[in-house]
Order: sequence, then structure tokens, then C-alpha cells
Amino acid sequence: MFARVLFPTDFSAYANAVFACLPDLKPAGMGQVVLLNVIRSGDVPWLEVNQEALDRVRWSVEEQLNVARMALEGEGLRVVTRVEYGSPAATIVRVAEEERVELIFLGAQGRTLAQEVLLGSVAYEVVRRASVPVLLYKFEVVRELGHIECRRICRQMFQRVLHPTDFSECAEEAFQVVKQLGEAGTREVVLLHVQDERIMRHRPAEQVAEFDREDVARLEAMCRTLRLFGLQARYLLRHGIPYRETLRVAEEVDPCLIVLGSLGRSAVREILAGSTLENVIRFCRQPALIIRWKGKERPAA
Repeated sequence: MFARVLFPTDFSAYANAVFACLPDLKPAGMGQVVLLNVIRSGDVPWLEVNQEALDRVRWSVEEQLNVARMALEGEGLRVVTRVEYGSPAATIVRVAEEERVELIFLGAQGRTLAQEVLLGSVAYEVVRRASVPVLLYKFEVVRELGHIECRRICRQMFQRVLHPTDFSECAEEAFQVVKQLGEAGTREVVLLHVQDERIMRHRPAEQVAEFDREDVARLEAMCRTLRLFGLQARYLLRHGIPYRETLRVAEEVDPCLIVLGSLGRSAVREILAGSTLENVIRFCRQPALIIRWKGKERPAA
């Protein structure tokens, strides 16, 4: 499923914790890892006139990447290392295309843990711009006696999956990935559809009830499909603001992973910027696998 994976790292405590989880992707088909570090202009003082400073930084980075490479090779993985200079998000997306990876695996936070929140961060920009799936890993960050500890939300990344859907082509593409997750160790999938109250409040009650019946039928059909793939499946139908209900259900169900499509549709055109997706991946506690839809957007229904 994800045979070739790109792992960008800045060697922060958070990135190192995510790195330790890389072998968890082996059941998902991972056999090769591209390790990437992007040197930013702020990392090298007076870069324009000081090639020696850049060489020193590059040498240090390559040494750290080699240590990481040897650790992964000890897990039976093939490893490629790359050191690049430039804008981190743009470089990550470019390298993903050049290396023809099938997944980008990165942490939601970066160097400071306090400053690198998802919104406006490298992680968010990668999610927004990448043409391949992005697995955004999250930890519970605990600070004790001046030390930072990153604790896993779930010991088995793929065991229980929450899949919100709006039945769009984008969501269908994400569902195709969900169907294959049994190979990675998924046992249970919870499907979620939220009737957007901003739309439904203007509809007659009879029409809302009819929409509910149609959506229940769709969800039941999806559950039957998942069972054919050997997965336990159930569904939830909720009314409310989609991202708020998704976050609420995530707390109730406590999944190990949330799988979302990156382009949905609604009457208020909730696409990636300012969307349900952005709010879910920003505020959820769980890792999120974002599947980018490659088709053309349809007009809102």
C-alpha cells in the first residue's frame, strides 16, 4: 500500500519520537524510506557569503541522517538520505514527487513544540500542497521536570480507524484506502457522516428525515463492503457542524487513526482552507491520514 515513504525530520524531540514509529508502517507495505532534512536559511548565519558555515551544517545533518539510516536498516528497511536547502514545505513536496513516494510521514509539530502548531506550520503546508497521502502523526506532549516526553495516543497505529465521509468523490477515494487497511492491522472501522445543520435548518423536517434514510442506506452499504474485506464496521449518523461532530466522535470512539479525504463539498464550499479537514487535523488528538483527491472539483450540491 505504502511501499516507499518520505520521512522529513528536523531532529527535534517530536520528530525523533515520530521516527521511532516508522517501523509501524511495515505492515502497510513500507519497504523503503527516504530520510530528508531541509536546511533553512535561518539555520546558517550569513549563508550568502559563508559557504563554510553551510558545509559545517550539512556535515552535521548528514551524520545524523546516517545514524537514522543505520537504525532503519537494522529493521530490514532500504533507506535513501537527502539533504536539501530551501523552504521546508515546498522542498518536502518537491522531494516527494522526485522520489515517487506513496506516503509522506511527518509529525504535527516541529522544533519548539510550543511554536510549531499545525495551523500555519510546515505540517499544514505539506498537507495542503502534497499530491500524495500524508500521515500526520500526533503525540501527547508531557513536560516533567524540564524534560519533554512524547507519549503515543495508541500503541497500534492502524488498529481502530475513524473515517468521516460526505459521500463525495474525494471521500470515496479515501474509502478505497480504508478498505485496504486490514493489511496494515486494522480491525475496526467506524464510519461517520454528519448532516450539516447549517444546511438542514432550512429544510422541511420530512426532507431531513428522507436524507437521513438515504444516508443510513449509504453507510450500511459501506459497512457491508468493509466486512467483505474482513473488517469490523459500524456507522454513526450525526447532525451538527461537521468538524465539531467529528472531533466529538473522535473523543467518544477513541480511534488510533482518522482517515480523511482532502477535498469535500458542502453548500458553504468547505474545501481545504478553513475547512472541516483543517479543523479536524488541527484539533484532533489522534494521528490523521489525509488522502488527496486528484479529480476535478464538482459544484456543490
